[in-house]
Amino acid sequence: MRENAEAKGRRYLLEGRLVIEQVNSRQVVASCRGAGRVYQVTCRRGAWACTCPALGRCAHLVALQLVTNAPGETSSGHRGDEGAERGHAPAGGRRVA
Repeated sequence: MRENAEAKGRRYLLEGRLVIEQVNSRQVVASCRGAGRVYQVTCRRGAWACTCPALGRCAHLVALQLVTNAPGETSSGHRGDEGAERGHAPAGGRRVA
């Protein structure tokens, strides 16, 4: 059975694959190690984005959404892809205690 994005995002979080890099009043920036690559995941002013090639809500976004309480979320914790930016910048950074 194939793992859905919600289950995979929870697993990524439990396995310590999500690293929060920056938090301020406008954005949350993190990196998340997926299957073989590290992707940058962001929430900027309520717009969620991930640099992975998946369309829609990916496991990397789920992992960040599970630890983020950003304005504008729906009751499921998912705002959607409105205004989401996609890029291919490498993610890197330090673990925040």
